[in-house]
Amino acid sequence: MKEVMEQRQFRIEPSEAPSLRSRTSALELEQFKQCLLGEHSRAHDLQVHSWFSRAADDAASIAWATPYPLLVLPVLLEEKLRDARRKAELQQTIYESSQPIVALAA
Repeated sequence: MKEVMEQRQFRIEPSEAPSLRSRTSALELEQFKQCLLGEHSRAHDLQVHSWFSRAADDAASIAWATPYPLLVLPVLLEEKLRDARRKAELQQTIYESSQPIVALAA
């Protein structure tokens, strides 16, 4: 005798499904951001660290606006830190090239 298994299909409407964001607190996102940022900013000086900090804040605020902030944050942070590193290097180049002009003005 063949047993027939009753299959039930459960369907959750998107509006009823709890999002990952609702289970993610702002504190968890901040802790995760600090953990990721700590991995990147150990080898850099304080000036680059300030660029990294601003980039991390920007990445976290954008990630928070998505349905899955903890999944989006690492990739977005990597992109923002790459851009911050480039900007910090440009600022350092401008600073170094302007030193002879500043010396003449003094």
